[in-house]
Amino acid sequence: MTSSRGLRTVGVIVALGLGLLVAHLFPTASRFDPGFAERLWLSRQSDLIIHVGLMLVGALGIRALLPEDDEEEEPHHGPMA
Repeated sequence: MTSSRGLRTVGVIVALGLGLLVAHLFPTASRFDPGFAERLWLSRQSDLIIHVGLMLVGALGIRALLPEDDEEEEPHHGPMA
């Protein structure tokens, strides 16, 4: 078990090192480009379509969680005495 933990630790350190190396080699790749956000905000039609789609997906998700009509009232069949 300790060798597994050691391998994970080494893997995390190597991944962090590779991330730092890539950030050092390509410093412009991490810059935030506000172009997409500004275009989306200024383009009201696409903004409206995205919001309507998100509301539809949310409503369908809630409907999927609710029980169906035939599941709501199941008769209780107790022991016959």
